[in-house]
Amino acid sequence: MPFARLAVAAALLLFVPLALAAPSKVAIPPLILDGYFGDWQGTATASSETDEDFPTSKRDIAVSIKKSDLGGFLLSWSTLQRQKGNPKAPLEVLKSTTVEFVPAPTPNTWRAKAESDPYSGGILYWARLDGSGLVISSFTINEDGKPEFQTYRRRVAGKDMRLEFSNVKDGKFVRTVKGSLRKLK
Repeated sequence: MPFARLAVAAALLLFVPLALAAPSKVAIPPLILDGYFGDWQGTATASSETDEDFPTSKRDIAVSIKKSDLGGFLLSWSTLQRQKGNPKAPLEVLKSTTVEFVPAPTPNTWRAKAESDPYSGGILYWARLDGSGLVISSFTINEDGKPEFQTYRRRVAGKDMRLEFSNVKDGKFVRTVKGSLRKLK
């Protein structure tokens, strides 16, 4: 018996201080989106892993980020793409999207205000702000049942914004885009 008590006492002396020293959960302070608010314009280069006619193409890009009344932000972006038709005289196609983001339960994260079901052709959007910038992600399920995942990573330094975009369909990289935008007055 004395040996058992000695073993328990030794265990308590070893593990109690470790348990008390274990880090407790500390609230993560929210990062600040202020540098992202405003209107931005620039250009980008798209690189395709799957398009033989347009392995690279130029794009004009615009982004608008506004603070919302719900503690989130309204994000609108437009892209003038040149990746269809004749490679020597490509068609210009303008694509625009607007999503309102509201706070999610975790600090520095947001979800799209409008719920959208990817099983019904909708797009699921979410956002986070971290050391790598403002990251917007989207997920859809295509008509053929294959998943598509897109990530827009935006980093701001003063009046310059850097964009990195990736599009992955069914586990394969389809396209990446890298570009620079300048804040408008």
